Amino acid sequence: MSISKKILSLAIGALFAQVATTSGAQTRAQTPVQAQPQAPYNIPRASKPPVLQDYRVTTPANAGLEIKNLVQSSPGDGSPESYKTTAYLSYDNEHLYAVFVANANRDYLIARHVRRETNPGEDYVMLQIDSFLDKQRAFVFYANPLGVQADSRFIEGKEEDFDFDTLWHTEGELTNAGYIVKMSIPFKSLRFPNTPQQQWGLSVARYVPELSEFTTWPHISKQNASVVAQFAPVSITETIPASRNLQLNPYLYSGSDKFLTTQLQNGKTNTFFTQQRKTKIGLDAKYVWNNSVAFDATIKPDFSEVESDEPQVLVDKRFETFFPEKRPFFLENAGFFQTPQNLFFSRRIVEPEAGLRVTGREGKYALGGLVIDDVAQGDQHQAKIGLVRGQVDLSENTNLGILASSRQINDVKNTVTSIDFRTKPHDNWIVTGQLAHSQTEQKEGKSGQLAYLETMYSTRAINYTGKLTSIDKNFDASLGFLPRLNIQQSEQSGQYTWFADPSDWYYFHSLKATAIGTKNQNSDWLDKKIDFLYTLKAKHANSFIFQVSKALENLAQRDISTQGWQAAWTSKTLQQLSTTLSIGRKQALNYRYVDSAVLSGDAQSLQAKFTWKPDAHWKLDGSYNLNDLRRHGQIIYRDRLARADLSYQYNNYLGASVIVDYDDLSVNPQWSKLKSGKNLNTNVQLRYVLSPGTSVYLSYTDRQENLNLQRDIYGLSQLHSSGNLDLHTGRRLFLKMNYLYQL
Repeated sequence: MSISKKILSLAIGALFAQVATTSGAQTRAQTPVQAQPQAPYNIPRASKPPVLQDYRVTTPANAGLEIKNLVQSSPGDGSPESYKTTAYLSYDNEHLYAVFVANANRDYLIARHVRRETNPGEDYVMLQIDSFLDKQRAFVFYANPLGVQADSRFIEGKEEDFDFDTLWHTEGELTNAGYIVKMSIPFKSLRFPNTPQQQWGLSVARYVPELSEFTTWPHISKQNASVVAQFAPVSITETIPASRNLQLNPYLYSGSDKFLTTQLQNGKTNTFFTQQRKTKIGLDAKYVWNNSVAFDATIKPDFSEVESDEPQVLVDKRFETFFPEKRPFFLENAGFFQTPQNLFFSRRIVEPEAGLRVTGREGKYALGGLVIDDVAQGDQHQAKIGLVRGQVDLSENTNLGILASSRQINDVKNTVTSIDFRTKPHDNWIVTGQLAHSQTEQKEGKSGQLAYLETMYSTRAINYTGKLTSIDKNFDASLGFLPRLNIQQSEQSGQYTWFADPSDWYYFHSLKATAIGTKNQNSDWLDKKIDFLYTLKAKHANSFIFQVSKALENLAQRDISTQGWQAAWTSKTLQQLSTTLSIGRKQALNYRYVDSAVLSGDAQSLQAKFTWKPDAHWKLDGSYNLNDLRRHGQIIYRDRLARADLSYQYNNYLGASVIVDYDDLSVNPQWSKLKSGKNLNTNVQLRYVLSPGTSVYLSYTDRQENLNLQRDIYGLSQLHSSGNLDLHTGRRLFLKMNYLYQL
């Protein structure tokens, strides 16, 4: 894309936003918006820790700072709450306390025992804390009516990071009028300045699924592109006493694996089963200095994954699919190391022996670093890895960040340096950018550059996003996740939302248009795409979407045009059942083609998902995906993927589950290089999770495939396809225990 076209693209976006400014001003004039609190609210010291039963009928004396009159953020922006919610905040030497008293319609109240951080659309309350008052970051704590926890870190401009886990305590119980929840958050689990008094930003919120209603105090308006900047100022006027903050988290893993192995013997392949038993002991340690800087060390870190990834449709994908990180050592402060273009993807690290991480904040400066050794992918050579991330807040609306990473395996060294920024020049505008340089040293060194610019404009009714991306073909971020190199890409999207009156049967409907164009660095077109997405959000938790798209993509030196549509319906009308049904038809490319005359075909897709919760303990999740590509009625490939997850949660800590995944891929070998096959994966798990860092898992996994072993004329075992799931190709039984000591 030429510079002139880039400028034209941004000019079109600015023109769109200028129209949006006028429309947004009209919307604001019609919406009742609560004034932002200005004077700090003081959180008082508790004479004793609050007790849940004291709030059942009346409010006890000295309950704390009372927060009430929450205001809708959605569906109505500024409308009063439908059900009364009151929060009481207090503290003592060790904890911050929040007690929520929530009214509800007991006929529609959803409250169940579920696993931590797996709230399936239930009623919940939320506390958000900007402990450094930088108006850009927040700790977020959730609890459902029975006290089931979830926690996260929120950073403006990034997705909410639910991989963050910390130690805190909750209680919850149902009442005749609704429910009561108590949060006890140790100061050890927060990070804040080491000052005589604490000045924080704070927000209290609640979600009511019956009405799809999200309410907040103070009012968090959709007219403002920033969330944290709208928090209310609160203060703790007494010094929080210093305390020792050392955590030791040892773990034990003991397991037995049986799996297929293929080796060359005298130039011929031989397939046989290998039995492997492994017992592993490791330790994670954390020390927090001055309440704001955390040092994390690990020896033989716990990288065993206790559950499988959620299934994704992977068949015939042109680019790498992203799977989120689940391993404990990388979860805390993972968002801090993120940049607009992902240059650090921790799943690139395979199995380290030891590592050290430091993250901290002092005033307007934040710094993080990571050093770790690793086993290089595909061999047993050690990979030496280092990462540094720094950030400075130039103002409450602007920050500047740097990142430097290094990965060395033998004589091959890859380094990446990056600078990024985020600024909010206006309440409705956000601009983000990044520049990066990579250098790979080997027999022939190579270097490359990356550039990224994003502009966003948002009001309640209108949203606009413009993105420009340029990545050289020699740019190499071995620790990052960049599915495509050698591109110049422009993406423009705009959305308008129409809001209904309170008496209508729906909340809103919207139309979104997106246009994406991608060239290589020689300015040759790779693909173009435009789509329109219509969304209708109705009452009783029903929603409908309809999408039409048209694309032009280059494959095998040919430009191929495709188009299609997709429709989806989601319903939670019944309290015990939620469902999603999606169907689509389009022309699609055959990326793994054999015959260049068959580069595309007629595709159809079907997805059905449901969650059934018959009572407070049982839950059944099911899903089915069908992806089918045909040419002139004859199959190119057909992929069927099904998953069932039956779980029983006795209380907030003890539970069990059975997960079954089935995949059946049928391929025409004359038209596709994909391999036909069937597999069935079964996982049975018993778990006790007292808190993050203290848990016991007992798990058994079995994998079956449509294969069998047959002896050849040389007496060697060879794999052959069969019609049924005849062969158990992998089994694993393991016990994992860890315990968190706080000193």
